[in-house]
Amino acid sequence: MDRHAWGLIVLAVFLCLFGNTAASSREQSSLPAAASGWRIKFDGSGSAPVLVENALYVGSADGALYALDANTGALKWRFQTGEKLSGSNITMAAGSTAAEQLAAGLRAAEAQHAAGVRRIDMTPAVAEGSVFIGSGDRSFYAIDAATGTNKWAYVAGAGMASNNSVEMPLPPAIIDNDVVYFVTEDGLHALEMRTGHRKWLFETLQELPASQMSGGRKRRPSAPVLAEGTIYLTAWPALRVDTPLQSFLYAVDASSGKTKWVSHIDGLDISAAVAAHGFVFVSVEQRAPDTSSGHAVLYAVAGTDGQVAWKYDGGVAVEPRALYVAGETVLFSDGRTLSALEFKSGRTLWKFSVAAIGADMLADGQRVYVTGNTGTITRPKVLLHALALDTGAEVWSRKLNAELALLQDGTLYADGDRLHALSPATGQDLWTFKGTGRESTRLIAGGKLFMSSPTTTYIGTTRVDQGYLYAMDARTGQLVAAPER
Repeated sequence: MDRHAWGLIVLAVFLCLFGNTAASSREQSSLPAAASGWRIKFDGSGSAPVLVENALYVGSADGALYALDANTGALKWRFQTGEKLSGSNITMAAGSTAAEQLAAGLRAAEAQHAAGVRRIDMTPAVAEGSVFIGSGDRSFYAIDAATGTNKWAYVAGAGMASNNSVEMPLPPAIIDNDVVYFVTEDGLHALEMRTGHRKWLFETLQELPASQMSGGRKRRPSAPVLAEGTIYLTAWPALRVDTPLQSFLYAVDASSGKTKWVSHIDGLDISAAVAAHGFVFVSVEQRAPDTSSGHAVLYAVAGTDGQVAWKYDGGVAVEPRALYVAGETVLFSDGRTLSALEFKSGRTLWKFSVAAIGADMLADGQRVYVTGNTGTITRPKVLLHALALDTGAEVWSRKLNAELALLQDGTLYADGDRLHALSPATGQDLWTFKGTGRESTRLIAGGKLFMSSPTTTYIGTTRVDQGYLYAMDARTGQLVAAPER
């Protein structure tokens, strides 16, 4: 069974167990508007908020795009997508077997793929008085930023949102020279910003016939990266078991949509491209036929012609891998070992190893921050490590049941069962905040930290997964309610 089939099974299990966060997100909570922060009820999704001129724009699992007052959380306007689509809740008879639940989940997943799903997981992009966003209803929209009215809509196709209740973040569209770029399962779309007219569509995975792909479907390409008039993106197909494993790195002319070059890279699960210093860095998992594990390999590809400048074998691949460029250092994790490499040659500068390294890597000019788990799945022992960027020497570490979120304005943020604001130099808490216990830092702007905090769906009940969106003082973490109005 290939990874695509396993993905459908996992998807089905989530559909059966968790349903969809389909409740409305606009209801104000019992906490009044705050002088230094606020909280409103909100259906979380993969969409991260964007702040422009005191307006906070964010998509929701209920399929709506919201504009909120950043100071109070008050609703400015709400634009609903997917009007004719339902959520992904599955009603099962009491006593249904696991096989019956799995079959129902698979049927629901296929039906949603064909018709679309009512949710937004894309982060908005704002330019020239418009908010640009894609929805699970298979459409891409330009919404008036001031009024919330629809300027135009473009039928984009599948791959615009998650098909289940899991928050699957989708990156914002790229806006450049009055053109909007975004990806779907078909590939990379380029639309005229003011009219929504399609300039061109660059189809990914053209190299392979649909008959070789599992289910006859393409996999959505990675987030596109724009650098000096060229858009780089990666894709790898969900292939049948009898097909060689191969991934693709594309360089597309941003003006014409024509291929500049394509690099064929042996391996699967190719990462999103990272463009820096004239190179494009990607990683893949390479493995021999009929083996279940492989090696994590990092490639440095010349941005001008697609030729491989160097590659680095990081060792046995253990998910998740991580790739990060900090200054002139390329940081690459195979899941167990973090390697610091010189960007021109791939020469190893230092290594740091731990049982399991997280994908949430951050760095500044002095230190690299990573999480490592030395425990088990049932009994994790997660440590946050700060390493010297030039030597890899450990500066500090501390036990922290959280993932790295943001590094901004001299503060390191980590979230999980509690939100922590940490000193990057010492790792000590500057402040902490407890919401529902599933904190997710989304944005720091205008002196405020915006965080989503979903609740948990209860299996076997009709309770909806209803969470919150918070705004708090980024320096203090205060969320102090103002007097009743």
